[in-house]
Amino acid sequence: MPIYTFYPCRSDGSSPTFEAFDLLGDDEVLPRARHLLDEHPTCAFVTVWQGDREVLTLPRAVHANSR
Repeated sequence: MPIYTFYPCRSDGSSPTFEAFDLLGDDEVLPRARHLLDEHPTCAFVTVWQGDREVLTLPRAVHANSR
């Protein structure tokens, strides 16, 4: 399984932490990114990488509007 690295980022783009997960594929990224936005209320967006490939950037505003 590929390893995906999730970076909850502040509005200035800095990320005080990251989380890495073995996922079956890209289809599992969006729900996990949404969950991280819920867990990290100070982050403005979550960006997700699989190796050197950027998979997703999910801004909080988009997440809030999708509820």
